[in-house]
Amino acid sequence: MSALQIQAQGTAWTLENCIKQAVTHNLDIATSAVIQQQNKNLYQQSKFNKYPDLSFGAGQFVQSGRSLDRYTNQFVQTAIPSNNFQLSTSVTLFAGGQIRNNISQNKYLWLASEADMRNAEMNISLSVANFFLQVVQAKELVKSATETLNSTKAQLERAEKQYAAGAINEGGVLNLKAQKAGDEATLINAKNQEMNALSQLKMVMRVPQEQNFDVVVSEIGVVPAEDYPADMLTLYDSALKRRPDVESSELRTRAAEYRLKVAKGSMLPVLSLGGNLSTVYSGNAKMATGYNFLGWDTTGRVMGTSQWVEAPIWKVNTKTIAFSKQIQDNFGQSFGLNLNVPVWNKFNARTTKMNAGLELERARLNVERSKQTVYNEVVTAWNNFQSALKRYEANKSAHEAQKMNLDFVQKRYDAGQSSVFELQISRSAEAAARLNLVSVRYEYLFRRLVLDFYRGLDLKLD
Repeated sequence: MSALQIQAQGTAWTLENCIKQAVTHNLDIATSAVIQQQNKNLYQQSKFNKYPDLSFGAGQFVQSGRSLDRYTNQFVQTAIPSNNFQLSTSVTLFAGGQIRNNISQNKYLWLASEADMRNAEMNISLSVANFFLQVVQAKELVKSATETLNSTKAQLERAEKQYAAGAINEGGVLNLKAQKAGDEATLINAKNQEMNALSQLKMVMRVPQEQNFDVVVSEIGVVPAEDYPADMLTLYDSALKRRPDVESSELRTRAAEYRLKVAKGSMLPVLSLGGNLSTVYSGNAKMATGYNFLGWDTTGRVMGTSQWVEAPIWKVNTKTIAFSKQIQDNFGQSFGLNLNVPVWNKFNARTTKMNAGLELERARLNVERSKQTVYNEVVTAWNNFQSALKRYEANKSAHEAQKMNLDFVQKRYDAGQSSVFELQISRSAEAAARLNLVSVRYEYLFRRLVLDFYRGLDLKLD
């Protein structure tokens, strides 16, 4: 059994718990978290780029073929091993502010990705609240449809007794049977609606479909139809300050400003300081250890005489100079400044600068677009709430009127002054009004939750 299944079995799935589950397991949020960490790593790396670098290199080589023996002045065919070692460092002294501006650019990109992650969390929270309310609404529809069906069954039983006693005709019984069949269909539809709503909620929460799952909500009771305690402009100002997508677009604008500075800096000279330490070892580096006299060799004759000229033959005894001594003797250092002046790079730097300027302009437009999007969303949410409020008030009045009419007809029917047909019509009208009231009540609750969302309040059902 998976950890998710264990959690699903042991958790009371309130709206707050559903939101927490969805935020924890949502793939879009997890992807945003990965992107945020990547941008943070880039920011950290850009800060390290201002420090000197240090590298060490070593190589081992074997040279094979003819080479000149400097002691015998003869060519020999041999393999000569060699090693070289190098330690180098460099630091940029001036680069037109590219390093500093790149740090700032990556910092704002990192902060923007954090805002993107928070925006994904807010969006998934609102989506969960919507599906959660659909589940609760469907449950109440099932409850209401069940009560209506039970009432119709009771009325049918009474009518059948009255028909058996000859008090009413068969038409009243058949009418109630048809009503009972319609009520059963309504109940089935309500249960299907509940099942579909639960399925959608499981999907957004990433709970397995086969897992037993149900929501828990406190008794909502009577929901007062009242105006929202904040006007539309107040909601817009509040949303503008809290919306992470607006913050993200503003942060990316800051990043684009520094990207433009980096592009301008690439057109300036770069001055760097470098140093190098190196040494080398060769297997062909020999030292004389002694000489052996091998005899005389006739090298020529004195001109004009018959005397021969002889030269001694010596053998030089050598050995390879020790590794440590070669490393010490061949140790060398170099330090210096390097100036790189861009003269002609096929307009690459200029094109990069122009594109960076256009990127900044696009980022500024994105800020305005995100603000306009928030404004449009708030206006739409406000209008939807006002419409839901009016519909809720109207359906409350309609249901109250149908309920009063049903009570009146019921009393007349009990007194024998009204027919079963009139009672059935009144019950059907009251049931339809009650189902409509349930639907518009939860629409009203959701529209109010949306306004709470823009206001920056926690999403919860009081």
